[in-house]
Amino acid sequence: MKNILSILTLITALNSGTATAADSEFTLPFGLTTVPNAKLVISDVFDSPTGDREESVAKFSTKQSREFVIEFYRKSLAEAGFTIYSKSDTAKYYMIAAKRNDDRITVYYRNQSDWVSEDESEIALTAKYNKK
Repeated sequence: MKNILSILTLITALNSGTATAADSEFTLPFGLTTVPNAKLVISDVFDSPTGDREESVAKFSTKQSREFVIEFYRKSLAEAGFTIYSKSDTAKYYMIAAKRNDDRITVYYRNQSDWVSEDESEIALTAKYNKK
C-alpha cells in the first residue's frame, strides 16, 4: 500500500509540474541535508527487489554554483562517515559515489535537466541502505 501511495504521489507531482518540500515529507537519508535554497522537485523511497534494502531517490533544483554544491556534499559525506570511491567530472555533470559499510550514495550535479528551469541546475541523490 505504501508503494502505491508513493506512486500516486509521484504521478500527481508530475502532472502538477513539480513537488516542493512543503508538499512532501521526504527526508534525505543518513542525516544529510541539501544545499541551502534547493527545492525538492521529485522524490521516492522504495524497497529493493529482495526486500532487505531500501533505495531513496530525490531531485532538487538549485541556483547554487557547481563548485559550492560539490564542496557541500564532499564535506557533508565526510562528516557522515562516508568515503568517496568514485567521481566523474564532465562539462555537463559532476558525480560523487560514496560508501559507508553497506550504505551507498551517489550525488549528481547536472548543469541542465528536464526536471528544472533553464536558469537552474539539478542535484540528484540516490541512496541504498539496509532497512531499519
